[in-house]
Amino acid sequence: MKFLFPQFLWALLLLIIPIIIHLFNFRRYKKVVFSNVSMLKEIETQSRKTKQLKKWLVLLTRIIALSSLIVAFAIPYIPSQSGLFDHKLISIYIDNSQSMLAEGEIGQLFEYAKNKAREIIRNLPKNAEIQVIANDLSFSSNKTNSSSNALRLIDNMDIDHRPNDLSGVLKKIESKFKSDSYGHNYTFLISDFQSQDRIDNMALDSNYHIYACPIQPNLSQNLAIDSVWLIKPITQSFKPIELMARIHNYGSKGNFLSNLTLKIDGVQRMVKSIDIPADSYRDVPLSFIYSGSGWLGGELTVTDVPIVFDNSYYFSMLIDKSIKVLELGQDSDEFSKIFDSDSLFYFTHSDVNQIDYSSLNTYDCIILNQLPQMSSGLINQLKKFVEDGGVLSVVPSVSNDSYTDLFNELGILNYQILVDNEVSVSPASISGDFLKDAYKQIPSNLLLPKIKTYYRLKSSPQSDKIIYLKDGTEILTKTNIGSGSVFQSTVPFDSNLNYTSSELFVITQLKIAFSKRKIQSIASEINSINPVYLPESSGLIHLRKGDLDIVTELSTHSLGSRFWLNNTISESGIYSVFDSEEIPIAKLALNYSRKESHQNYLDEKRIEEVFNNTQFTMNKNNMASLLKSTQDLQNGSQLWKVFILVCLIFLLLEILLLRFVKS
Repeated sequence: MKFLFPQFLWALLLLIIPIIIHLFNFRRYKKVVFSNVSMLKEIETQSRKTKQLKKWLVLLTRIIALSSLIVAFAIPYIPSQSGLFDHKLISIYIDNSQSMLAEGEIGQLFEYAKNKAREIIRNLPKNAEIQVIANDLSFSSNKTNSSSNALRLIDNMDIDHRPNDLSGVLKKIESKFKSDSYGHNYTFLISDFQSQDRIDNMALDSNYHIYACPIQPNLSQNLAIDSVWLIKPITQSFKPIELMARIHNYGSKGNFLSNLTLKIDGVQRMVKSIDIPADSYRDVPLSFIYSGSGWLGGELTVTDVPIVFDNSYYFSMLIDKSIKVLELGQDSDEFSKIFDSDSLFYFTHSDVNQIDYSSLNTYDCIILNQLPQMSSGLINQLKKFVEDGGVLSVVPSVSNDSYTDLFNELGILNYQILVDNEVSVSPASISGDFLKDAYKQIPSNLLLPKIKTYYRLKSSPQSDKIIYLKDGTEILTKTNIGSGSVFQSTVPFDSNLNYTSSELFVITQLKIAFSKRKIQSIASEINSINPVYLPESSGLIHLRKGDLDIVTELSTHSLGSRFWLNNTISESGIYSVFDSEEIPIAKLALNYSRKESHQNYLDEKRIEEVFNNTQFTMNKNNMASLLKSTQDLQNGSQLWKVFILVCLIFLLLEILLLRFVKS
């Protein structure tokens, strides 16, 4: 038999106190004189013998009861015959996600988790093989450590930006367990056990002993900035830039009052008071005017403690980037009136014989306006332009033969017969997906043009009807090809002046020009596995924030240059991006994941369901539960309960002796 805490055995020396009390009877007796004492002497002799026997029996029961109680505190056990920790893997997972910064009944959750892990390690045998795992799932978690090295790793552990991932943790444990052919695994999971989107029954068998150690905060509220996005894709200097911020109150008690502060390039631009009901969110509109050009970096903050990682949201955007529109073919006033008068557009007209093919990819939108002819070189360049993400708008002439080879090369349908039949545009087409955001509310008296002459165009499953007539005939279609799109108009301009002078025509051409310009992705998550896209560049780039300088490499793509973060950045904020020649090319906004913001935690029943295939134990937040878990690892017979039972039995015997044995 061995003891987990042998120092308690020193208390056995205190047993000398009841022995002394029983050996020395300090009571005084008074002598009484009787005339005839022969009978009393016989009674006295019998009483003394009975008293002596009772006294020794009581002494024995007390000594045994106290001894059993002291031994029980020393945690006795009988080790297994196979030896302690015969190739057993001890895995300790400490949840160091952002939510562990919260306060509980026992103080900050993260510090308490570290202290609990230290207690577990201190109560393990010195030859234990310990695997320490945190949320980063780093290479060091693939190795086992001695007790001293494991304690050092825990001392150096800090809060990490990655959310907790129980599935990834258990896969790491399983990989180590199988690769090194361990016989048994004992895993301690110390976490707040926030509910996750993808958590189900883990594929672990009965060789795994899971000890769940849930520690949860005493939070009644948490205010977080979930996301920020642009309301309109157009961002220009000296014009209002409209944003929408989603503020979420994850608390369950009453409204949350706070201030929302907006900073642009480090300068405070706005403070707005917000009031968010419990367990709900509110989309807060924001607007500011930026007088500069190029890239800006912004920050939104709210006031909230103790969880502060989600109080700030960073964003960046490019200001005053013009949309380049090229008109090839006839020089029409219809297009110059739309694009020349707006500073947002850079509009150019070129004759088909004077175009520089190499410059086509620099334009966002190319309009083919009644081209008389097209060379094979131009057709090939236009096909590449569309496949790489460009927008091609085709306007026919009375003779449509010039586009046949282009349409065949693009794999889209050609124009058919020319129809002379005056038909109005259908009002239903105005409320379609392409034009649905052109009007805040479609006027009831909107005057729609009548089309006199138009080409027939066969319907195609790969094409979308944009505008169509009351008889269903399409006059504008959109076909996606590669990363770009082709807009086919079936209306010759010369015979339809009513259409080209209408409000519908202007709105349609603006929407076509804007169709390449998607809403900017103004922020990314630090731990995102998706690529980050930047303006056209190549080679090595530098991401800089303060003294931090991270070097990575760009790869080219049809949507631009891109790279992956690959966990190289652990701090949120605005990062300036420079190319290899130290030329600034962009600003990048990185934020912490908001998966740790919610206040939903797995209860004990749900945790047990997750690990129902394993030998599972729920480890409560007390020392007795912790000691029992570490004692289980000894893989031997537990005796402390036996000694407690012995103590109770002899206390009962003492009571019976004192009650029923007569002196």
